[in-house]
Amino acid sequence: MKHFKILPVLLSVFLLTSCMDTDNKPIGVGDVLVVSKQIGNSTVYGISIYAYSLSPFESVKAVSHADKAKTYTLKANQGYKTNFYYEMPDNEYTTTKPAASTYDFTATFSEGSTQLFQDVITDKVLPLPIIEKCAYNTNIHALEIAWTLIENASSYAINILDGQTLVFGTTELLPTNKTYSVRADGGGWANGFTPTSGKTYTVKVFAYLYEQGGNSYNIQSTSVSETTAAWGN
Repeated sequence: MKHFKILPVLLSVFLLTSCMDTDNKPIGVGDVLVVSKQIGNSTVYGISIYAYSLSPFESVKAVSHADKAKTYTLKANQGYKTNFYYEMPDNEYTTTKPAASTYDFTATFSEGSTQLFQDVITDKVLPLPIIEKCAYNTNIHALEIAWTLIENASSYAINILDGQTLVFGTTELLPTNKTYSVRADGGGWANGFTPTSGKTYTVKVFAYLYEQGGNSYNIQSTSVSETTAAWGN
């Protein structure tokens, strides 16, 4: 499971190795997502940008054809040099959806070579997930989460945060999934983390829309809603 604060998506080695050329030169893959979320009483939109490789990056930048004057500088995700990301700050989100565009990536690898690659996005977005339930069930000792299914959603995922720190994340859930139970002794928790009884955590539910003909490594957009829940008791 990869972590870039808003998305838990598995990085497939097969995806990248299948793109390697016969000279075994470093190969990068880029993915730009339109992000929808609520700030205050408004639904707002921004972007997140990701780059992956089997070889370590030295630097990655991206530029949209819709605004060539702006350069996005990606950074290593939790120190992983093969996984770079850019996450738009909240104060840059707007009530206007980002325009459909092609994004050009320029990646420099640690061994010195440079590669150019692209990702194309449309302006399609998903509505925000409606969280129907998020409460700890003392009978089964689990946090029960339920949400309303979104038409055309490709998958879902759950994150739990302690303050601003991601402490739990699922892999992507099927588009038919509308419930999930989180247990202290189950998988998905950050290494060494155990939820504290009586403590309140932030719970986020994500919906994903894949690019046309894409999969969980080629995502068009994601929408996210959040709530809070006390663990245990």
